[in-house]
Amino acid sequence: MRALLLVLLLLAGVIPAAQSASPEQAFRRGVGVHTMLNWGRLDPADRARYAADPFSGPTYELPEAVIRNVAAAGFDFVRLTLDPGPFLQLEGPARDALDARLSDTVRRFLAAGLAVVVDLHPNTQVPRYDPVNWLRSTEDPVFLRYVELVRRTARLLGGLGSASVAFELMNEPPYGYDQTSIRRWQTMCERLHATVRAVAPDLLVVLTGAHGGDRFGLMALDTTPFRGSRVLYSFHYYEPYPFTHQGVVSDSKGSEMWRYLSEMPYPAASVPAPLVLDVVRANVEGDASLGPGRRRAALREAQAQARAYIAEGFGRASIVQAFDQVADWARRNAVPADRIFLGEFGATRTYGRYRASDPLSYETWLRDIRELAEQRSFGWALWALGGYGGMSLVAEDGGSILDRTTLRALGLKADPETRAGAPQ
Repeated sequence: MRALLLVLLLLAGVIPAAQSASPEQAFRRGVGVHTMLNWGRLDPADRARYAADPFSGPTYELPEAVIRNVAAAGFDFVRLTLDPGPFLQLEGPARDALDARLSDTVRRFLAAGLAVVVDLHPNTQVPRYDPVNWLRSTEDPVFLRYVELVRRTARLLGGLGSASVAFELMNEPPYGYDQTSIRRWQTMCERLHATVRAVAPDLLVVLTGAHGGDRFGLMALDTTPFRGSRVLYSFHYYEPYPFTHQGVVSDSKGSEMWRYLSEMPYPAASVPAPLVLDVVRANVEGDASLGPGRRRAALREAQAQARAYIAEGFGRASIVQAFDQVADWARRNAVPADRIFLGEFGATRTYGRYRASDPLSYETWLRDIRELAEQRSFGWALWALGGYGGMSLVAEDGGSILDRTTLRALGLKADPETRAGAPQ
């Protein structure tokens, strides 16, 4: 009888329906958008400067069909990356135009029924704005300008008057591998958070630890200064890299051999090791750029990475252990589980010119991540909607159809109308 009375009161409006759900329910199933406001055009006459209109041109356009398909598939938000470089460098009307473009882009997603996380996402394109160079000190001139950028952007986003807009203050801070830089990032994070709250008291803020934004960085973050504030706590998860980044061409230390990895199994023990190593051998031998000596060295190094991955036995239990560490940290710090935000996860897949995992392993890894995050009430955002590099929700680069295997793994809709890009 008591339960029936409560239901009747709710239906009658005596108990406000808004009390039954948190505004953060708009941020449960998302996808990163990295092509609209990032990697801006540079001034041809000065590669250390951005063009006056850095995000104009076909490269930065997102067709309406793609946005419709994202909403129709069942995503409820996008994580919109924003390169702070142009916003820090440009001045006057060109700078004002960037704010207008950001506001219009956010409104466009909101109009499609998608919430938006605006993610300040620095890159290495212009060395002056590479965060490695300005997160070294709380008094670095670029960091001080970044604080003002956060203030200005928070005011803009707060002014939109929507509970479906959130502000992520920094993507993957590149420090936090020693106690000194852990403490420095804590100080910076507190300052950025306070800067937002001074101009946008109710804006949802996404915070992250350092250590490249992974779970270890989050677990080193002191949440005490943020208690009572409307925040989500973010971490990124790409483990294990020989699986999630197979086929990626990179010259960064430790990642040079990823280009020779493909058809890596998940779980790691699900395919006999000799078969995996044969694929690696074929990939190395197929690289015509290698001379005999370098080919032997590459084969040795690439197969060693593959053997190490197989020997580790990575599988669903490995993800359980990692996510339980985050969940335990949240409990110890009185952070509700639904305030934990898996802000990035993803893996390369085989399509077009990309050579990566087999479809079954890819789908199984994605499904395990998604299911285990949801079991712990973590919101999540897949990396990424589109772009180039092999991690893409869009089935083919430049297209509008979404990949059915990815949608199925994420527990979302993959019906024919959505794949065709038809209006819903």
